[in-house]
Amino acid sequence: MKSAKKALLVTGATTIVGLASFAGVANAATSSSSTGNDSLVNKIATKFNLNKSDVQAVFDQDRSEHEAERQQKLEDRLSQAVSDGKITSDQKDQILSKLKELQTYRDSIKDKSASERRSLMKDKMDELQQWAKDSNLSNYVPFGRGMGMGGPGAPGGNMAPPDDGGSSSSSSSSNTN
Repeated sequence: MKSAKKALLVTGATTIVGLASFAGVANAATSSSSTGNDSLVNKIATKFNLNKSDVQAVFDQDRSEHEAERQQKLEDRLSQAVSDGKITSDQKDQILSKLKELQTYRDSIKDKSASERRSLMKDKMDELQQWAKDSNLSNYVPFGRGMGMGGPGAPGGNMAPPDDGGSSSSSSSSNTN
């Protein structure tokens, strides 16, 4: 009976986390401050009389799964752009490398205050957007307008080639890294 109750509670917590994630609540909590995320984890753990570390594990697993899914979708879109001749394989590798650089940077500043992280990330995003513009890859990078929030070039966003009328795969092959 006790394990059935625990399984039911974990399933309930998983459902709540899934719904919260779908609604954007989990994303807002994890992207704001670690205190906000801890608060939501604490609230769920307290409300349903669960172990905080179990609830945190559900959040962490959900986030990892979503990140892996987004990464795969991005790689698939970039591979399609390579197949279509819109970017080169080298450009695809450069974009993926820049994404890893961004993740490493984000991880390196996670202990800073929310306002300091926002400022540092804005500077980093400006730098990466300039790189994308200089490399003629602005429409293929997911760290453009809104960084992952569905803006053009973002995961789930528009991966269309540049609309400047003169762009082609040959003009996008010249890089200035």
